[in-house]
Amino acid sequence: MKRNVIVLMLDTVRAGDVYGKGSVHNLNRMAEHGTAYLNTIAPGTWTAPTHAALFMDSKVSKIKGVSQNFFRNGTKKIDPWMVHTQFLDKSARTVAAKLSELGYYSVLFSNNPFLTSYTNLATGFDKIYDVWKDSNSKYDKKSVDRVSFMFNGGTRLRSKVFKACHAVSKMIPGPILDRVYMDLRLRLDRGVAAADGTYRLDRGAQDTNKVIAKYLKYNYNYAPQFIFVNYIEAHENYPVASKEVVQDKWLYLSGIEELTDYRAKMLHNAYERRLSYLDKKVGDTISTLKKAGMLDNATVIVTSDHGQLFGEHGGLYHAMPPYEGVSKVPLIAVNYENGKVASDRDIVETPVSLLSLHDAILNLASGKYERLNGNLRRDKKVFCEHTGILEGWDEQLLSLLKNRSKMADKIYRAKRRYNRRVTAVYQGDLKLLHFFGQKKDELYDVSKDPLETTNIIDANRHAAQGMLS
Repeated sequence: MKRNVIVLMLDTVRAGDVYGKGSVHNLNRMAEHGTAYLNTIAPGTWTAPTHAALFMDSKVSKIKGVSQNFFRNGTKKIDPWMVHTQFLDKSARTVAAKLSELGYYSVLFSNNPFLTSYTNLATGFDKIYDVWKDSNSKYDKKSVDRVSFMFNGGTRLRSKVFKACHAVSKMIPGPILDRVYMDLRLRLDRGVAAADGTYRLDRGAQDTNKVIAKYLKYNYNYAPQFIFVNYIEAHENYPVASKEVVQDKWLYLSGIEELTDYRAKMLHNAYERRLSYLDKKVGDTISTLKKAGMLDNATVIVTSDHGQLFGEHGGLYHAMPPYEGVSKVPLIAVNYENGKVASDRDIVETPVSLLSLHDAILNLASGKYERLNGNLRRDKKVFCEHTGILEGWDEQLLSLLKNRSKMADKIYRAKRRYNRRVTAVYQGDLKLLHFFGQKKDELYDVSKDPLETTNIIDANRHAAQGMLS
């Protein structure tokens, strides 16, 4: 009997906030009985690149749809959440498509607007549940409709709105314009968050689990299953009580707001509360799968697509240079027999790429692997690529306002600064950050220096050159 393969993708979760942490009991219980890969590296620094790379078993930079310059005026069909931006070709031969050839029925449950039938990241799945469409608008449908009018109107409509804003701004004195711009920016941030519930504890996990349970009860077709679930609870914005903590990362990265230790800690604490809540929902998912008989012969894989920065190296959130907070993600594999955990306790400390899951899933499906228990592909070098930022929808507005508004100019400069390519190369205990000539490269021994505090490249240039080769 073919083994069911279930992937629980916990969006935006850092490895350092999972392993050994008391607030995520279910995840650590799974790690204790299954295989925990302690040094798993995401191929990209945000959702779309990592998912596309994983599904295609390809480096991010080789996939045009996810490595294009999103911060560039004229980028066709760009929108703030990119739900209408297509990251893969419809004919892409993804892991889901390959599994269909092996007799699997593949189902996607996504509460993430990037991972949808609209963006082609769901290419190859037999059944797609875009849970995010209802879950992300249930709190304030009117506000969603108002915001979506401009966001979903396409580049042409937004361009007209931006030009109109610029024309009006010429009649406003510079200092006043700064205040008006900042007030409108913060209002938009709060409006979007209130509309889609991004400040609430639940970001859709509860709705997702209800849809999973309904599918297993009424639509399960008894074929071997490949189930892929994306939970977005750990993603910003966070339920922070303090009004002092704004959550627009570009205000911090541009220097308009100071990312103090207090603010960074408040954001991280709120992130951990979300993660603890998500851990409970993962436990509920496992119970639902077990009751439906899905774990009689199955492998459950828990991982993430990227991490998150909370002030480390001056960064915040993700789509940032691939320092450890962004590039290192959890990866736990648990095998089930007759509904019970087949205890294969193993700890893998060698760096592995999340891309190696592509082959591992196919090997499980084809019967080459009986279980997933430490037998992931081990590459000599592992990569995490930052090909640029994703927040490019307001580039035209910023470029129009930057000569008159100091605030707009600072944000514009910050976005350009973080829009540069950076590739992390892992080999053994060494990690090289290559900045493509934009600044001096950085080399760290992450086994001894996990916080990446000491750049040792000057004393190890030969090793760095070998890693770049």
